[in-house]
Amino acid sequence: MQEQLASALSPDATRPASPVVSRPRLRQWLLGLAALSGIGVLATPAHAVPAFARQTGQACIACHIGGFGPQLTPFGRAFKLGGYTLSNGKSHIPLSAMLVSSFTHTTNDIQANTDYNGEHSNDNFVALQQASIFLAGRLTSHVGVLAQATYEQATGTPHFGWDNSDLRYAHNYSFGAVNGIFGITLNNNPTVTDVWNTAPAWQYGFMSQPIGAVGGYVTPVIMNLGEAVLGTTAYTLVNDHWYVEAGLYHRLSAWTSQQLNAAAPDEISGYAPYWRVNYSTTKGNANYEVGLVGMNVKAPADSPDFNISGGADKYNDVGIDGSYQYLNGDTQSVTVNGMFMREKQDYGATGGNNANSSNTLNYANVNTAYWYDNTYGATIQFFNVTGSSDALLYSGANGYFNNNPNSSGVVWELDWNPFGKNWADPEKNLRLGLQYTTFNKYNGSSADASGQNSLYFYLWTAI
Repeated sequence: MQEQLASALSPDATRPASPVVSRPRLRQWLLGLAALSGIGVLATPAHAVPAFARQTGQACIACHIGGFGPQLTPFGRAFKLGGYTLSNGKSHIPLSAMLVSSFTHTTNDIQANTDYNGEHSNDNFVALQQASIFLAGRLTSHVGVLAQATYEQATGTPHFGWDNSDLRYAHNYSFGAVNGIFGITLNNNPTVTDVWNTAPAWQYGFMSQPIGAVGGYVTPVIMNLGEAVLGTTAYTLVNDHWYVEAGLYHRLSAWTSQQLNAAAPDEISGYAPYWRVNYSTTKGNANYEVGLVGMNVKAPADSPDFNISGGADKYNDVGIDGSYQYLNGDTQSVTVNGMFMREKQDYGATGGNNANSSNTLNYANVNTAYWYDNTYGATIQFFNVTGSSDALLYSGANGYFNNNPNSSGVVWELDWNPFGKNWADPEKNLRLGLQYTTFNKYNGSSADASGQNSLYFYLWTAI
């Protein structure tokens, strides 16, 4: 984190300050705040939240590249680490709303899910892909919240339920030459607490099509627990460079999961430890980050998804990530994010449903984004999944199944954000996005992988 923004980390601060950046430039940098997004099959990204702009009196480009997130600027990372508490001291209502409408064209016809939402075999328009309300902002001088509830029309039976939520306490500290910030969070999605767009909850794609093969390829368990768990983690940022976080997650009870319309609760047995460590620094107009993230998950032996008589299955996820971000004032920005994660699956003495007693799953995501004038954006993402041919794979609402996981492809996206750059009118935020996904391999096969290609257009607005 940039040292010149250290003062902004103070939960008691009421206005941004910097001894290095000029006031006119700082005003433009500090023009907005928004919240972030989860991954998971039912958890969808919580992106730009204008309630934060009203709280700080800034526009959205202060915290977000392009003014509509979830890509964070250095100030946006400081704001989140500070517990969403930075304020201009004026009263405001800590509520926001978000709406996403979309159109998806798939190369091959899909099996229409007409019982749920009137899907067609191709060319699907979804008026309410996602509609969310947010409680977002400062609760006390040291406590803030970002809590999202979402109505979804296109991922099964239309329903309203909880989404990514993050309640946190933050406080600065100083011991001699050591300065930092300490925080505790209560949240429902591993890595939703992270401030870099490399960890699973916030990595690209920020908005994904609800219909078709995209998201149908398998990913490590840590990427599929959003909404199905509740956890507490503690974190610290030391001298604006070293970040350490650790905590435990537990599955929701069946009753709680049903009341919240959350994901299936049977992915975790007992408590699952989560940890994160990274190092970041700033050189001129560029900032850099490299880190590690991991989680250990035990699946319950009595889960209906398993045929296990010899104890719970174990999943050990470990990932390495890196980020580069170049900011040329408000004119141009380049962000490169990447993560490689390896999951080791141990099926215990019986091997469960698998021929092998253990397997591996490898996941890689590398993406580059360019923005001009915080208005026009272009992103390209390369994704690749490999692993054992009979790996026990978790695919969200589809549960666990055995399959060849090898999938790879490229996602291309063009964006236009006409608003989010004027602090005087934080009520407006809009993105028009056009996305095209190409597959080189899909679930172990190259034959007709291109038939999974798709075109996705979305309109995403927030107030």
